[in-house]
Amino acid sequence: MPPTVEIDIEWTEKYAWWPTRSSWSKKRIWLKTYWKGEIFYDAMGRPPIKQSSWKLIYSQNEYLMYLLKQDEGRWDHPLDNSVFKSVRAK
Repeated sequence: MPPTVEIDIEWTEKYAWWPTRSSWSKKRIWLKTYWKGEIFYDAMGRPPIKQSSWKLIYSQNEYLMYLLKQDEGRWDHPLDNSVFKSVRAK
């Protein structure tokens, strides 16, 4: 099996002058800012066939949820059980 590559997405913020459909929720975005992501290679290192990249369109809230979910695995809670000791615990 060939080695896999981490997918890199280039994000740009745009303004929807015309109605644009979200890739995730399929709702229309109109007269608001949205985020457009472009993927140039898949996990196996292959480029898209029909266009120069695959497009992802997220609203502001969807993009925020994407960032929070992406960062969820790397974040350690500051009050971890090994560090935090309760006053009442004996």
